[in-house]
Amino acid sequence: RMVFLLYLITAIKAEVWLPSVVTSFSSQLQNLGFPLPILFAYVGSYSVLICYILLIIGWKVRWASIPIIIYFTVALFTYHFPKGHSIREIMPAFVLLVLGMYFFIAGAGKPSIDEGL
Repeated sequence: RMVFLLYLITAIKAEVWLPSVVTSFSSQLQNLGFPLPILFAYVGSYSVLICYILLIIGWKVRWASIPIIIYFTVALFTYHFPKGHSIREIMPAFVLLVLGMYFFIAGAGKPSIDEGL
């Protein structure tokens, strides 16, 4: 769960959650042909942020991993692979997808709220 914490700190430090950045993400989604890109940009960004927090504190971990799996699967197949990104550019999204799958299968573990600390 600490990998998600480090990624969350990096994302907040990079101001990923600012409306201007989400608007930029929305324009990328529009270029990819997504319907309602601004809605999907906000829903995607903030649902993943909330799920990261749930994973870090260890509450409802299996449920919280589902949006993360969906988000990074979509990111890989609609953005990274079609643009021909290098393995270095793809690796963060791939690692977070695999970690999301791990938490979906394994659960929170200790210490966590799910396991009663």
